[in-house]
Amino acid sequence: MSSKKLGLLALLLTAFVVAACAPTTDTSAVATLQAQLDAAKAGAGAGNADQVATLQAQLAAAQAAAAATAEFEEFNPTMTAADTYTFYDIGDPETLDPAYHYDTASSDAIRLVYDTLIFFKGSAVTEYAPMLATEWKLSDDGTTYTFTMRKDVKFHKGGTLEPHDVAYSYQRALLTGWDFFVGGPMGLFYEPYFGVIGMGEKGDGGLLDQAGGDDVKACEMIKEAISADDAAGTVTLKLHAPAAFFPQLLAQTWSGVTDMEWMTENGAWDGDCANWREWFQKDISETNLYKVENGTGPYIQTKWEVGNEQVFEANEDWWLKEPLWEGSTITGVPSLKTVTVKNVSEWSTRLAALQAGDADGIVVDPAYFDQVDAMVKENRDSPFPDAKQTEVNPKGSLRRYQNIPALSSFDIFLNQGVNVEGGNPLVGSGALDGAGIPPDFFSDIHVRKAFNLCFDRDTYIEEVLHGEGIPRRGPINSGLLGYEEDSFIYEYDLDKCAEELKLAWGGAVAEKGFTMTLAYNAGNDSRRIAAELLRDGLISANNKMAGGDILKQNISVGVVSMAWPTFLASRRAGRLPINFIGWLEDFHHPHNWVTPYMSCNGDFSGAQGLPDTVCGPWDALIQQGLKETDDAKAHTIYAQLQKEAMDYALDIFVDQGTGRRYEQLWIKGWYYQPLFSRAYFPAMSKVAP
Repeated sequence: MSSKKLGLLALLLTAFVVAACAPTTDTSAVATLQAQLDAAKAGAGAGNADQVATLQAQLAAAQAAAAATAEFEEFNPTMTAADTYTFYDIGDPETLDPAYHYDTASSDAIRLVYDTLIFFKGSAVTEYAPMLATEWKLSDDGTTYTFTMRKDVKFHKGGTLEPHDVAYSYQRALLTGWDFFVGGPMGLFYEPYFGVIGMGEKGDGGLLDQAGGDDVKACEMIKEAISADDAAGTVTLKLHAPAAFFPQLLAQTWSGVTDMEWMTENGAWDGDCANWREWFQKDISETNLYKVENGTGPYIQTKWEVGNEQVFEANEDWWLKEPLWEGSTITGVPSLKTVTVKNVSEWSTRLAALQAGDADGIVVDPAYFDQVDAMVKENRDSPFPDAKQTEVNPKGSLRRYQNIPALSSFDIFLNQGVNVEGGNPLVGSGALDGAGIPPDFFSDIHVRKAFNLCFDRDTYIEEVLHGEGIPRRGPINSGLLGYEEDSFIYEYDLDKCAEELKLAWGGAVAEKGFTMTLAYNAGNDSRRIAAELLRDGLISANNKMAGGDILKQNISVGVVSMAWPTFLASRRAGRLPINFIGWLEDFHHPHNWVTPYMSCNGDFSGAQGLPDTVCGPWDALIQQGLKETDDAKAHTIYAQLQKEAMDYALDIFVDQGTGRRYEQLWIKGWYYQPLFSRAYFPAMSKVAP
């Protein structure tokens, strides 16, 4: 553990202090017994086990006695109407178009309005329930999926779902949506269909190259891979090679199905292979599904006031009439008839809404866990049905789930080729002159190592995440092939950071210093604190270098916030020198970690200015790992990628956290699905406690 404690955190949060539920009773007996128990557990020898058991019993009795005499703060929020749900979020979706979105806020909204062929069964990520498809089969060679479609399903705008609507939705997504070449999600589908990462242009190695540069042929190849038979009621999807993760993609929001006829009438691609280029990779706000939807899902979006709120009304004609899977609480038309998602970046406003009952749920940044814990009555130690349940504050009003496994991460990305077109205030002067940084500032490995060594990861995890996270050791998360517990990790070390800064850019960094600004998405105070920790580490290391003509203030780092859509657009355009962001895996496989982090066209790495001489060999290894069927050999390949990312100091890999969820006690039906970032509201209801 770092010697530096976050007195910083206490200082940053003083404006938001609320009363705690600490008991007023004397707890000295509990503390004494706890110390004795710890000592006994550390001891050895005859009788030790009996001593531990005795002390455990005494401690439990003392804790019960303390709780019985404790005085807790009382919380009495007023439940709003039982058929409504209000959630306070911290950012808008970027788009409602399934073919373009690649952020959690958008997917949360899209999941409510669009259905997919199949759906994840409960908490599983590799088990599926029928949704728009009633059944499906896979060919013996593992490359052809045939889905039998459900009948009598209606779109929100009035049309009837037919197999050709599914084929059109998928074809349109591949032909006109954003692929890996431009930082969008469609590369996830191009890989299993064609073994490439997108359409590309001739010479890029994309599908257009396979088609000999012929636009019409490329379109026809997609139509051959994705076809429908309305008479037979089937949709057929043909892959170029088996891909075990492919069904996971079909259960995700990129596979939302819309109405071909309605789309065509409203100005979208009409299905003609001769003209798809007219709609190819438009700006995200120029597609006809940017703010409007026409799905078959459980909710209909009735309002989206950007920057303020989204409103969803239950689809009374939703096709579902029975549980989506055995034991599911998704049983038909949602009982929550109106769902409102408010965009509120100010923490104190979100907290006040939760305390009053105006909000049924809110985004709780880990930095503020302690403040919300005061309101917790019921704690569950996991998100699973067999979770241990305990009472925390008898007068509380919330339910808390802890130790929620996360298939996600938070990292700090270093951009080696900052986009400064038209000016970029985040890089100051744009030169290494003390008043800015050059666009390729992070191309120097000594700079990247210095920034790694100056970030106090231990303090961040311990103080901001309350210890609920493990340090990342590269792009691959714990539990996946390629992860090794004892692999190299950068430790917080100001002396080594200062040494790397002295070496950076041939000594020019130490001589001239630099100025830059770090940006984070508004409302995400954990990321704000991460930015401030990095800033403070760099300034502290600079002070260690100070002497002679080197000034203590020669490193200047600012921290600013950006609205979520603006932040995403800036990241995608490569305008952020440093990018503070998380990754929620698309499918559960190391390929979905090394590709976005290390590929020349990865979602993150593709916007980091990596030299082809670096990411090109990584791409070759990535493809080798994907094709390897022997787990032991695949592990070796992915472990090599993990090591090379760390040796190169590619990014500041921060944490793989466990999550928490807070909800009002009147909420019922929430269940854990690791690939969803928010609750699935059709499963939920409100019942007065």
